[in-house]
Amino acid sequence: MLSKKIMVNIDGMHCSHCAKRVEEGLKSINNIKSVKVNLEKKNATITYKGEINIEDIKKEIENMDFEFKGINE
Repeated sequence: MLSKKIMVNIDGMHCSHCAKRVEEGLKSINNIKSVKVNLEKKNATITYKGEINIEDIKKEIENMDFEFKGINE
């Protein structure tokens, strides 16, 4: 099965600690294999296999007190 990628826009990240929290939090979601946060662009590139639920991603981001701003597939 091939890996797929989506880009999630996130507001509220200000430092490398924020980026690390987001990466670790999103990696805990089923089927997400890796997460790379770009602080400057305020987004995260998510690599996954199988199916993922965007609502789970949104909830995880909001549970960490950041703002989910949508996805770019």
